[in-house]
Amino acid sequence: MKITGELFDRLKIMVQSSPIFPELMDYRDRGLSDQRYRWDCLWAINSHDRNAWFDEVYQFANDDHVDTALRKITGTQ
Repeated sequence: MKITGELFDRLKIMVQSSPIFPELMDYRDRGLSDQRYRWDCLWAINSHDRNAWFDEVYQFANDDHVDTALRKITGTQ
């Protein structure tokens, strides 16, 4: 996984505090994908914090790396 250390820890805290985070089963019940759930968790985060994180991580990573980190944090496939 390319996103490690402090950046991963910050992402984990942000995603787990997202208002969408507890809704995984609702997403699945509505037929929405795990990937949609992961990214909705990310986009529901405070935009200032999210954009600051993106500014740092996109210097060396891309969406595939972000999705891998989100999979690990959310425990989804």
